[in-house]
Amino acid sequence: MIKQKKGIALIAAVMLIVFVSISVLGLSTFIAGWYGQINSAERQERCIYNAAAGINYALYQYRNSATLTNAAVNIDANNNFTVSTVANGGSGGAAGALVVDATNAHLGSNNRRLLGVTIRNSSGSSVTIDRMIVTWSISNRRMTQIKINNSTVWSGSANSSPADVNINNTTIPANTTRAIDLIQFNSTMINAVITLSFHMTDETTTTACTAWPDQGSVCTQAAAGLTITSMGKTAGSNQYRSIQATYNTANGNISDYDEVNQVVP
Repeated sequence: MIKQKKGIALIAAVMLIVFVSISVLGLSTFIAGWYGQINSAERQERCIYNAAAGINYALYQYRNSATLTNAAVNIDANNNFTVSTVANGGSGGAAGALVVDATNAHLGSNNRRLLGVTIRNSSGSSVTIDRMIVTWSISNRRMTQIKINNSTVWSGSANSSPADVNINNTTIPANTTRAIDLIQFNSTMINAVITLSFHMTDETTTTACTAWPDQGSVCTQAAAGLTITSMGKTAGSNQYRSIQATYNTANGNISDYDEVNQVVP
């Protein structure tokens, strides 16, 4: 009888051990899976925060230097983002902020000088003009000088149209108008058609604006904006999350700020 009871107790003990082992294994599996989900969610959150940091980084670079950003940046040893900024719509970029106003354009000094044109930076950050492209419709004319804001930014002898000339990186502060005091030629331009366009340091270019003889024209760039895409990643994971935003260079506002399923090279 005692042996029987011992046998039953042994079987019960073994069953209890097996039950406890199965319970512990199940609990361990559940805890491991739960921890894995938490870890994955945490990494995804880090990725989206890193992507947002990339958007802010690109905006900071553009607002301070008017340059488009394409870069991979390490935030720290474990977190990074890759950002790409492109001009969209029309010329976009810094060029999109430039307004050319020829409403008071006229010829002076024996019709050899184009006067009265202004350029305005309509954005909330400074923009810099790298080159100016001037075209004229009459042959046998030479452009000899350009003066902006009471300063000679170019002088020489441009013998043919179009003349693409370096104007010494002329910077226009935010929401500021500058006068093109004169564009001088060697002979009369009374019957010429003169157009102006501007190449910016961020490699965007305005569309050509007729400055003469169409007095009264104001030329703005269509859909001035930047599309910024940023991909955030974190160490120890192949996960990524990306954000795309549209920045209006004319008014400094951000629109269409959304998460996208896009890898940024």
